[in-house]
Amino acid sequence: MKKILALMAAAALTAAAVSCGKKAGTASQPTKPETTEAATTTSADSAETTTVSTTTANVTTTTAVTTQTTTAQPDPLGGGAFEYNADGAVVFSEDSSKADDKTLLAAAQALYESACRTEMQFTVGCPFDVDYNDYVENSLSWRFYRITDSSIKSFSDVENAYHKVFSDRYPHQLDSLYMESSGSVYALCGNRGSDIYYSSSKVTEIKSKTDDEIFFTVEDYYDGSDFGEEAYTEKRDFSAVIDADGVWKAGQFTLPY
Repeated sequence: MKKILALMAAAALTAAAVSCGKKAGTASQPTKPETTEAATTTSADSAETTTVSTTTANVTTTTAVTTQTTTAQPDPLGGGAFEYNADGAVVFSEDSSKADDKTLLAAAQALYESACRTEMQFTVGCPFDVDYNDYVENSLSWRFYRITDSSIKSFSDVENAYHKVFSDRYPHQLDSLYMESSGSVYALCGNRGSDIYYSSSKVTEIKSKTDDEIFFTVEDYYDGSDFGEEAYTEKRDFSAVIDADGVWKAGQFTLPY
């Protein structure tokens, strides 16, 4: 009997040992596999697509960048038929007489805008450096200030600078805004503001052509809505005079503001 009980106890211990060994094996979790997440961001400004790969384990972090080709805004004239020269006049890459009407209108628009800037500089302000402490007065007691720009030594120098954009075929008002005195040139420097109603201008049609001049219609737009007034449009004539070397300069012109 004692021998049987001893055998039973030994069997029980063996079963318990086997059972405990199985529990220990299941409690030990296997190593979790590494996972990788990918995120893609696109920059609207630079048109670049960036792909970022991140590994959750503390091993490595890599960044890969791919770039999309951005197409530049196409030239509205399809190849640059004309451009401004260094003075602000318009020059064509080829003979302008062979250009179509769309190109001529675009060139006239560019010249008109340059003429507006130039006229404003010469007749409202002064494009040259002046000494406001040195002035002379005309018969109406208007003050004219001495031009200190070394390139301006006479009234003719002022005219020559103006005629880099404007043709000398048409009269100007420079002689009422600049004067010579004691070997120097003086400028009125009116410095007024522009028309608060003025909005924009557009060259709309070709009216006529001669061998060396093209006449256009310009529509100048004025918007008085901010001041309780109605918007309106004024049509004016504008011409481009074509020099012997093919340069376009402003001819018939009225400053719209």
